[in-house]
Amino acid sequence: MAKKTTAKKVAEVKEVKAPVVEEKAVETAPVVEEAVTEKKKPGRKPGSKNTTAKTETKKVEKKDEVFVQFAGEEFAVEEVMEKAKAAYIAEGHRASAIKSVRLYIKPEERKAYYVINDKAAGSIEL
Repeated sequence: MAKKTTAKKVAEVKEVKAPVVEEKAVETAPVVEEAVTEKKKPGRKPGSKNTTAKTETKKVEKKDEVFVQFAGEEFAVEEVMEKAKAAYIAEGHRASAIKSVRLYIKPEERKAYYVINDKAAGSIEL
């Protein structure tokens, strides 16, 4: 008799579980669809490439210029810096040895004083 009662209970359990699982699946399906529709971006077609993000821009190199004007004269700092480096190289030093340059421009004396690598010092005419 034990086999008959357990077989009936197993059949009853199977019948009871099947509707419960189906109800849960039906309830969660609309929620998943809503979440998927919220993630879509308006105006885009599936599979299309975004061409606006890959626009090529031309690199424009910035060039800063500094000028010193005094008593009707004008001196470009970049040119004075190059003259100071050339004077240092003319003294017998290597250009690759230049690590730092400090430049002092004194337009009233028409001279520029330089200190290279905190060791070598000199002056040039403007």
